[in-house]
Amino acid sequence: MHNLAQTNAVRLNDQLLGYLPARDNAPTWVSVAFPVPAGLLRPGYNELTVEVSRLAPDYQKSDFTWGDVQFRRIRLERR
Repeated sequence: MHNLAQTNAVRLNDQLLGYLPARDNAPTWVSVAFPVPAGLLRPGYNELTVEVSRLAPDYQKSDFTWGDVQFRRIRLERR
C-alpha cells in the first residue's frame, strides 16, 4: 500500500481538500471531485494549490516525478 499523505495534495485557501490519484494517468484525462466545507470559500480571492511531488516510495521509480500535470475545467458545483 502507498502513502497518499505525501502525494499530490489539493488545497483551497491552505486547507487540505484531498489527494490526486497516485498513478500515471498521462494518456487520459481523469476527473476528481472534492467536497468543499461550508465557509471555506471567501469573497474575492481564493487560492487553489496542488503540491506536486514524487510518488510514495513503494511505487517510486528513481527518475519519475509528477512534473507535467495539466488541469482543465476546474469548477465549483453546488450539491
